[in-house]
Amino acid sequence: MRHSYLTRILIFCSLALAHISCSELLPGQVGTDETGCSNICNDSTMIIGCDNRVARPDDIDSTTEEPWSFIGAFDPIGCTGTLIGDRFVLTAAHCLQNQGKGQLGFALAQKARAESQRPFGTNGVRRVFVPTAYQDSNDEIDQAFDFAIAELWEPIEGATPAVWGHVDWDILRFKPVFTAGYPGTQPDNGFNGRPWITEGNYASEQPFGWIDNGESGLLYTNLDGSGGQSGSPVYSLLTPSQHDEDAVIVRKINGVLIGSPVAACLADEVWVARLTPAAVAHIENTMSPDTVDPFWTVIELPMSPTTGPDEDWP
Repeated sequence: MRHSYLTRILIFCSLALAHISCSELLPGQVGTDETGCSNICNDSTMIIGCDNRVARPDDIDSTTEEPWSFIGAFDPIGCTGTLIGDRFVLTAAHCLQNQGKGQLGFALAQKARAESQRPFGTNGVRRVFVPTAYQDSNDEIDQAFDFAIAELWEPIEGATPAVWGHVDWDILRFKPVFTAGYPGTQPDNGFNGRPWITEGNYASEQPFGWIDNGESGLLYTNLDGSGGQSGSPVYSLLTPSQHDEDAVIVRKINGVLIGSPVAACLADEVWVARLTPAAVAHIENTMSPDTVDPFWTVIELPMSPTTGPDEDWP
């Protein structure tokens, strides 16, 4: 009997419930079989050791199977985003802070970054919310605010948002961490624009994981990424005792992949803006039409159109 990608993952992870951690990647999936790789660290690519990113399997349905069903890419800026509400997308602040003059679209569950492979079409972005405290610097305190929200003009019909929110460090510290997104370069030198997934670990020491009594946080990982993976969801697989959902195992988004300074990458650190309880509360405020939250700088965008499946945009 042939199982879907999601079903295979759940079966594999269910067998591992007695263990502390569970892997998103099936046995035998690897991005490289090299050993002793040196870090690749520059302004557009951060690979810690060997590149272990793996392309989305060809036999899965990206509209229904996680994590592919809740990630998408922004056009024309090229960052990744996560659908966390019917018309709200979580991404990195550095992707959106300079928006305002041009149109912006978001295409969910793309099989590849091409108009002909956008099953939900492309949704125009109405406005974006960037933390007022965010500064584009190499300082961990500033980078802890490197998360943002894009509000679409219309809901994405038929899509299922990701499970997201704060996860305690006592849970995360023992688990592998994952991210999936749309890299600017393909690790296997295949055709460009395909989504990839990678697995890593959290550093044992997290000096900036909890800043200003939980107002923000920044976590160190060894996840791999390049280019368009900025803004990708960072998540772990939680077992029933670790979440409030009905499923046996859930992928819970607890941060945003933002990269790091080159010096930090050389020290095996790729940074994640953490969804602390305060960050979660501020994000929930953006979804409420009756709430004005000074935490955010709100940027109104020019009218950006919404196009149908596999249609050109804009």
